Amino acid sequence: MMFRLLFFSFMLLSLSSCTDDNNTATTNLVQETATVRLNLVKMSGQIRNSETTGAEMAWQEYYILGPEMHFTKVRERDGQTLKSEGTFDIVMINSDKYLQFTHDSDGELVGNCTGDSVELLMYTTSDSVQSTWQSCDGPGLYYTFE
Repeated sequence: MMFRLLFFSFMLLSLSSCTDDNNTATTNLVQETATVRLNLVKMSGQIRNSETTGAEMAWQEYYILGPEMHFTKVRERDGQTLKSEGTFDIVMINSDKYLQFTHDSDGELVGNCTGDSVELLMYTTSDSVQSTWQSCDGPGLYYTFE
């Protein structure tokens, strides 16, 4: 499991430093990797000290990042399971690195401030990201790679 995390982190670093000249090699590397899971581990609200973790969170959620830059997002809440799929990429915005998820359709699983099908998670460390949704009164969502 640790090997997969290290390999995926290396892959992400490689992707973020690629130029158009070697995008083909990068794409081939992504296509050959195993899937990686990104788990929701903490939620926060707009009220100070309103953090929850584990089973106390309003819902359980994870992303499966797979070959060919494809993802599946799964949310389990009140006995129901919702899924969304699409593609992801690694992008730089104002010198910060993000995972950018483009969902195949709009829906309640797309957590953003813009109302479209694109969702951004900003890297906070090499093995964790957080949603940008909280910047417009959405919940703070914190994920770690498994």
